[in-house]
Amino acid sequence: MARDDDQVWAELVDSFHAAAGDDPPSWPAAEDAALPGSGPDPHAAEREPEEEPPERDEHFVPPPPPPLPRGDGVSRLAWVAVLGGPAFLVLAVAAGWRLPSWVTVGAIAALVGGFGVLIARMRGHDPFDPDDGAVV
Repeated sequence: MARDDDQVWAELVDSFHAAAGDDPPSWPAAEDAALPGSGPDPHAAEREPEEEPPERDEHFVPPPPPPLPRGDGVSRLAWVAVLGGPAFLVLAVAAGWRLPSWVTVGAIAALVGGFGVLIARMRGHDPFDPDDGAVV
């Protein structure tokens, strides 16, 4: 026999609103927390005093950052090639310039060459070193 959905729903609502009964609490009464505004807190003497909040005028001001490293001339030229080659090609396409093929090849070569120089000048990194694990 299947019960009617409305009857099942009514039973659920009634059981929700029914009193909890005389079941004992699942934890000791000493662990009950007092609700705010419900009277004195029985555990107030056991707690440490709260710290006062800092004044509003006190706020953290970080020190100024150190200046960026200038780098040497070769590194700066490599960065100009890596960033300037593609930027020039994008500008040429956006402006509708008709470039000779050697200019296009030169811009691409500048990108690849600059990237190669930057990788080759990386410090502390040997791509052919097989032991790059942790030192114990």
